[in-house]
Amino acid sequence: MLQTIADDIWGKDCLAYHVQPSLEPETRAAFETVQQAFAGLWPGPLHAGPKHGLHVTIYPLVTVKGGFDKEAYWQSIARQSESLLKELCTGHQTLELRFSRLKVTDTAIIATATDETGLIQAIRDRIVREIPPPPGASPIIYDLIHSTLARYRTSTAIPDEVVARVESLPVSITAPVTRIRLVRETLFPCLETDEIASIPLR
Repeated sequence: MLQTIADDIWGKDCLAYHVQPSLEPETRAAFETVQQAFAGLWPGPLHAGPKHGLHVTIYPLVTVKGGFDKEAYWQSIARQSESLLKELCTGHQTLELRFSRLKVTDTAIIATATDETGLIQAIRDRIVREIPPPPGASPIIYDLIHSTLARYRTSTAIPDEVVARVESLPVSITAPVTRIRLVRETLFPCLETDEIASIPLR
């Protein structure tokens, strides 16, 4: 059995700053089709992200959770963060994120992807090396590229066979990425965002 954890901040005001790839409307529509496929199999209530809020986070420079002065911290790293992204992304070829499977975790149902160019890993590595984390925090180390397609409304024990059926659903989404963006999130999960910077890829 998988014990899920209810999302207690869905739809609430927040403040966070993220590095994200651009996603085309066709990619979001494909995600929505996958959401509909697993929603029919899931025994509990889900928060399924609306199309406009579906996203991929390359790195959360300022996380949603955390008790530090987020705006002050962001101001201290904003210029360095944007310069780092411009250095890595300017002239870099466009990406194709290839989403090929669903993964069920205790907090969400996600679609996982690969990036054959290595740009996403390069961005993450440089941020970890060069951008100081918030006070009292350690750098976040990622081993996945993913989009969160649903979170849980309630904490429920889910049978292993249900998890296996969801994870076996076919996923084949090629997501073209033409820009790397810096965004400010003000309603979780990325239901309201502002674009701070956008670096085009070649």
